[in-house]
Amino acid sequence: MQRIGIVLSGGGALSVAHLGLLKVLEEHEIKPTHFSANSAGAIIAALYYHNYSVEEILEIIQTENWLSVPFDKLKKQKILSVNDMFESFQKYFPEQFDSEFLNILAADINSGALINYNKGDLRTILKASAALSTFLKPVNYLGRDLVDSALLNNFNVEPLINNCDVIYGSYAIPMTTYNPKYEENVQQLSNRLFTINGYQRAKEKFKFCDYMFDHQYLTGFKVLDKDKMDIIYEKSYAYCKEVFTSVAI
Repeated sequence: MQRIGIVLSGGGALSVAHLGLLKVLEEHEIKPTHFSANSAGAIIAALYYHNYSVEEILEIIQTENWLSVPFDKLKKQKILSVNDMFESFQKYFPEQFDSEFLNILAADINSGALINYNKGDLRTILKASAALSTFLKPVNYLGRDLVDSALLNNFNVEPLINNCDVIYGSYAIPMTTYNPKYEENVQQLSNRLFTINGYQRAKEKFKFCDYMFDHQYLTGFKVLDKDKMDIIYEKSYAYCKEVFTSVAI
């Protein structure tokens, strides 16, 4: 059997773009056997790995509050616990997993080390992978304080290299045009720098994918646009379908 790998980046609500690719793969009777992802991409990868359909995943992430931020609570607490957003993981994921086919990345905030997990407490590891450090407290797991790895590695292709016959890559965060208004808001300027750093690091690794889907057309959307997930999905499906047609995969 052909070993088919797929890499899914983080990206909050923008990560819905990965579902467009998964749907097109299904229509071409291509089923990934190996997954590697982080943050919101890891949530989608874990759901798909555990046999949720594309449509079911879209409904789940629209229903749950995993890809949004409760700003009212954030203003009061300054920083949130992962359970403020991800407590409902227990409804969808088994407690434990052990599989070389599902790789989830998180970063140790003390050492700066990137940790790739393919076994352990799945719910806690997913929480750690999605714990964006500007909003959420680190997650302590097996003696490590873990956060979202996106700043250091938002495209975790490494576990799939030499382990797959074909690798598909999906990067969900577009490079927007610089706007001088960013200088009026520290958070916006920081986000811009975050985006540049993540994309430049990721782009160097696109070459390891046989087929790369870089969702740059999403420049009009933001990582917290939960109310626009249907539109993001529709646009990603159309884009991925067009790419497949053009390269005759």
